[in-house]
Amino acid sequence: MTAPLQPLVILYDGDCRFCRAFAQIARRAARPPGIRLLPFDDPRAVRILEVVPEVVRHASVHAADARGLASATEALRLILTRLRGGRLLLAIELYRIYPVVARNRSLIGRFVPDLPRPPVS
Repeated sequence: MTAPLQPLVILYDGDCRFCRAFAQIARRAARPPGIRLLPFDDPRAVRILEVVPEVVRHASVHAADARGLASATEALRLILTRLRGGRLLLAIELYRIYPVVARNRSLIGRFVPDLPRPPVS
């Protein structure tokens, strides 16, 4: 018997409009047992991200689970496994565009709703 899944922790830039929108979408689309969201400036996120150089820390999304910490494209792949419809996005390899999106998130953020930070969970 396998251990039950625990919530995935998504660590994101709470000051980034695109990142906040992505976090809200991920929360709504999460399959059980759900996800937890922590902006980079939350003390728990700071502890989790201590091993990541600061320059890298703020350049991408990160995801943590019982196996450890993933960043950038690998984090997105992990996140997609926990979302409704995420397996389809994995199958068509949508995650491959992550580097382009990450480099242009300020520009892309102009075209998404300016949502507040999701509640920290």
